[in-house]
Amino acid sequence: MKKDTLHDFAVFCANKLNRHTQKRDSDLQKMILGLEIVLHNVPKLILLVVVSNFMGILPHSTITWLSFACIRRYASGLHARNSITCTVMTLLMFAAIPYALQDMYLYGEILILIFVVISLMLYKFAPADTASRPILGKRKRAKLKVKAVASSIFLLILTIIFSTESFYVLTAVGAIYAVIAILPCTYFILRRSLNNYEQFE
Repeated sequence: MKKDTLHDFAVFCANKLNRHTQKRDSDLQKMILGLEIVLHNVPKLILLVVVSNFMGILPHSTITWLSFACIRRYASGLHARNSITCTVMTLLMFAAIPYALQDMYLYGEILILIFVVISLMLYKFAPADTASRPILGKRKRAKLKVKAVASSIFLLILTIIFSTESFYVLTAVGAIYAVIAILPCTYFILRRSLNNYEQFE
């Protein structure tokens, strides 16, 4: 679905829903954006599920993606420049790499150290915005930072509770993906602008 068509369909759906919810203009725009994001990502998720299932690693892909999404929700970070790149990266990150790491083992001490580093990186750099989606408001950014760090701690607790090798290795991998997406060096390498909110405050 082309971007303009996808946006038009999101507007159509939002207007239909708004007949019942009666949202204000600002809330309606948020609803449109949310629907657009969902419509944009659903085909990629379906493809990921099909490929992962074919490779016999659907649980592994799911664990990695959920870990990534848990932190990404609050830390934000870079997005691919286009849909094709996004699709390729999605398959690489959540299918190919989990397949390669499915039998990998980590000692508990190393796992804890990894999550300590992840939490420190999130405290230092989260949330990270983009030029198209600046995160406005100092208070909002502070709340997102706290929630991002809390998500990392939550994942660590889960890995301690469910102490199976494949679970905690893939949980750590998903968390690492989320951190890589917010690092200044990643922005520099990919030539993206950092702290875009500064242009509006």
